[in-house]
Amino acid sequence: MALGPTCPNCAARVPFLRTQFNFGRTFACRRCDQALVVPRFQAFVIGMGLTLIFLFGRHDFPPEWGGGLGLLVLIVAVSLPVSWALTAVKRV
Repeated sequence: MALGPTCPNCAARVPFLRTQFNFGRTFACRRCDQALVVPRFQAFVIGMGLTLIFLFGRHDFPPEWGGGLGLLVLIVAVSLPVSWALTAVKRV
């Protein structure tokens, strides 16, 4: 199993920016021109989970590490590669 999202038709890697922005919009695979989409619901679930982690953890995050802003930076640094790896791309 390949790490990260791939085209279900030809197994070509999907670009990172396609998996992080413009959820629900179709795009063509670079290799086979198959119409693909990253489902909006999947993005919503990931985003809602990260938002809840931030809201419940911002007051308890150590001030020496930047408090709420430090937690936000940590969440972004960890969530971008993790969400890329877990993203499922579907045919349209």
